Amino acid sequence: MDLEEKKDKNKRLLGEIVRFLLVGGLATVCDYAVYLLFRKVVLPAGLFYENTVWNVASAVIATTLGFLVGLLINWVLSVVFVFRDGKRSVDVKSKKDFIKFTVIALIGLVFTQVAVGVGVLIIPSFPLFGVEQFFSLGWNEWLLKAVTTCIVLVFNYFARKKFIFR
Repeated sequence: MDLEEKKDKNKRLLGEIVRFLLVGGLATVCDYAVYLLFRKVVLPAGLFYENTVWNVASAVIATTLGFLVGLLINWVLSVVFVFRDGKRSVDVKSKKDFIKFTVIALIGLVFTQVAVGVGVLIIPSFPLFGVEQFFSLGWNEWLLKAVTTCIVLVFNYFARKKFIFR
């Protein structure tokens, strides 16, 4: 591979990563919006009194529903927009590839559910910027979601690149 081909390959890879981050950002915003909707409106922590078990269950259910919305948005946009330069861009719409995509995402979901569920249970809320909560949720939940999102984002990119969008 000569220098020009290498530059072109690096440019395509950088474009792919930028597109991946944009799509992931949009899917994450949708995931968080659904999480917030279910956590505070549909399945609020106080729905069954002030029960610690329900508080954790509510967080895990809201995480799962947000994940499902984010997954669908991410799949469609990944096929159409992110990995469009791949050699397999034409045939990645198969059921087999969607199943691989979903399994990879499920690994991230399980990691996120465990982190958020355990985190809500053991990490107390804390003030940040002089405020106890953000959109009616404690900063501990938002911090847990943000950290797990970053970890899962890196895992998803490399796993999808290796197993689906080669």
